[in-house]
Amino acid sequence: MYRLAKFIATALLTASLIACVMKFPVEATQLQIFIPLYSYPTWYDPDTYSWTRVAKAASQVPITAVINPNNGPDSSPPNKDYARGLDDLRKAGVSLLGYVFTSYGKRNLAEVKSEIDLYDKYYDIDGIFFDEAASSADKLDYYQELYNYIKAKPNLNQVVLNQGTQTDEGYLTRPAADTIVIFENYSKAWEKYQPQPYLKRHGAKHFSCLIHTVPDAATMKKYIDIAVARNIQYLYITDDSPDDRDRDPWNRLPSYWQEEVNYIQSINQKV
Repeated sequence: MYRLAKFIATALLTASLIACVMKFPVEATQLQIFIPLYSYPTWYDPDTYSWTRVAKAASQVPITAVINPNNGPDSSPPNKDYARGLDDLRKAGVSLLGYVFTSYGKRNLAEVKSEIDLYDKYYDIDGIFFDEAASSADKLDYYQELYNYIKAKPNLNQVVLNQGTQTDEGYLTRPAADTIVIFENYSKAWEKYQPQPYLKRHGAKHFSCLIHTVPDAATMKKYIDIAVARNIQYLYITDDSPDDRDRDPWNRLPSYWQEEVNYIQSINQKV
């Protein structure tokens, strides 16, 4: 009888602990805007200076911005316009990543490292965003070497790989990146996209999506909800499109920018 009572008491305690864990998640996820900020910082023209709108939005939601002076750091320190724009973002608390392309693991490592060094020395950024990143396991050594190179620098703490597609899990488990962009594509492709099962084994902070050509605010909100359900923390949605005349989906803010900021803020407030 004593053993039975002890068993029941232990079972009840275990059930109570499980209920507490289910009710109170160990880690709450704050969504972040992850914006490729590829417009020029025209601080002298308020009508076209989108950087100040990004800076202002940082008071509502966490923002990480990728800066790209000229397909990389342009082999030089930032000019006065870039310096002014970067200062505006920093003062607002925006996290900054420097753009470096890697030609899917084919670019010379010494060239890539020299651009990392330039960003680290002159741009006062928080990390590096590798574009044109390979997604297959055969390039893991290449990106792990770059990851270790960046992590050895005291001022750089974040490495993001933009594969833009399904990616080998090894990029996270090695690790070769802190965050991977698992989707960069048109609006219509997002609903059909099938995330790999390993997303459930890692925190949401390790995943990002970039969705362009999203036609309206209602669709934008729907796609953010899908991203949350898919365990993605870093995201950016825009109605800009590679089908536009300039062929660049990342050089202007979406027409529903403030609605996107407000919606993400509302989700974060519920966490």
